[in-house]
Amino acid sequence: MVQRDYDQRLSFRDYKTFTGHASAYYQLDKGYHVQVDAGRYLAGDYGATFALDREFANGWRVGGFFTLTDVSSEDFGEGSFDKGFRFSIPLDWLLGKPSRNTFGMTVRPTQRDGGQRVHVPDRLYGQIREAHRAQLTRQRARIWE
Repeated sequence: MVQRDYDQRLSFRDYKTFTGHASAYYQLDKGYHVQVDAGRYLAGDYGATFALDREFANGWRVGGFFTLTDVSSEDFGEGSFDKGFRFSIPLDWLLGKPSRNTFGMTVRPTQRDGGQRVHVPDRLYGQIREAHRAQLTRQRARIWE
């Protein structure tokens, strides 16, 4: 990972780092989902992000997360600890027809350098989770009606 220079031209800053994470997912009862991401973040710090989300029967989703890293508070202030909450609202009820589109937002009260990673939308797990046995069993009633 390299950083672009601040003058917004085609040059780069003298900063390079390698990042990567391993993720684990677990689906609990009553729509709860747990996610743990462990690895190296953009500031070169090592740590883990823990997330707990709840998905309701109507498709609404709310959750929170926090990140703990090995960055000292002297380096980044509150940078060794990142936290926030998020929500997602399905748009099919607004559009009046079936849709997979959602509106969502993530709120972070304090955002520092520690515990930050590249944002990758539409991760693979979110795409294939709907094909899990529990999801297919839950949708079976709608298919046979």
